[in-house]
Amino acid sequence: MNDQHGGKFESLWKARQNMHGLSTSGKWTGVKRGLVAFAGVTLAVTPILTACGSSNGSGSSSAAPTTSGSPAPAPTSQSAAPDVKGKTVKLVSCGDVNPWCAVYNATIIKDLEAQGVVVEYLQDPFDSALQIQHLASAIAAKPDLILLEPDDDKSLVPSMQQAKAAGIPIIYNNSHPDPAAADAVVSVVNADQAALGRFAAQNCVEGMQAAGFTSGNVIALTGSDYTATSNDRITAFIEELAKTPEYKLVSNQNANWDAALTGKLASQLFAQYASQGGIQCAYGMADYQANAIIQAAQQAGLPVGVDNKGLIVTGSNCFKVGIDNIKAGLQYGTGTQAPDVEGHAVAYWAIQFLSGETIPTENLTEEYRVTMATLADHEAECTKA
Repeated sequence: MNDQHGGKFESLWKARQNMHGLSTSGKWTGVKRGLVAFAGVTLAVTPILTACGSSNGSGSSSAAPTTSGSPAPAPTSQSAAPDVKGKTVKLVSCGDVNPWCAVYNATIIKDLEAQGVVVEYLQDPFDSALQIQHLASAIAAKPDLILLEPDDDKSLVPSMQQAKAAGIPIIYNNSHPDPAAADAVVSVVNADQAALGRFAAQNCVEGMQAAGFTSGNVIALTGSDYTATSNDRITAFIEELAKTPEYKLVSNQNANWDAALTGKLASQLFAQYASQGGIQCAYGMADYQANAIIQAAQQAGLPVGVDNKGLIVTGSNCFKVGIDNIKAGLQYGTGTQAPDVEGHAVAYWAIQFLSGETIPTENLTEEYRVTMATLADHEAECTKA
């Protein structure tokens, strides 16, 4: 859908009405990436709605799903564009030193400011102590909304409870909160992290099979262990890989979303397992981590890719470097979670909330597996960072 109807907020609701219903898992399915426009801003709307509840605008939300799982009713055709001009938002998020974060946050800011929302961006380069300071500053300013992308889910619990006590709503992004702070958020906007982990395992298995490996050692070099983002992905990766026990995960290490650390750990593991059958597949949780693994393998003189019957490498959220490596046969695949798509989704739900609409308590963007076979469908969105 590509709705360009001159800025009618009603088009957002039409996008939701076009969803194809609930699966047996209770998630909305069949939603493809689409664009809807209102007041001059185009937002990607790709929600899978789960745990539908309502917020009252004061920082509380209902975690229980409705019996039908249906979205809130659409407004009438006379509905006006959302009136959010002058609303204040504190964006407490990962810093621009990370290429994914740079695009993600810039997208959120652009979409919100285009609607007249006043945004302050408090960025931290995966520094949880600095993020806690920023969150305290945001709470003291008493904004209309805090958008929080966590560095460490557990460390944020006391600050989030302070925000709740102060009546300041939080939308939690790209993770889900620690259970001790679940009642302090009005909504979660997240990628389907488990799907991304499953896709990575499928890429590993399919790639190893294509390269002729009837068994293999697999390594995983992940993002931060301190967020549900990484933990949800690696849990799903392990569960999916276990379906083919001939391929074994022999090492799972926290690389903290750091390309240099990822490359260092990969080099160590290649040396460690050289006398134990070698490594047949490596999972770098972001494409730039997968690229660091590829470089480490090449420096070690290891063949890479199916055509070379070498190391199979996969990512699980896409960057231009990953797409280029897939084209070159050096990386078997990745997953979507493109930063601008995810950023548009955050802005979409934030604007609805700020305009007084009821929003679901959890909103997951639907993600897609990317390999050479599906590259044409996802190359454009996967080359923004």
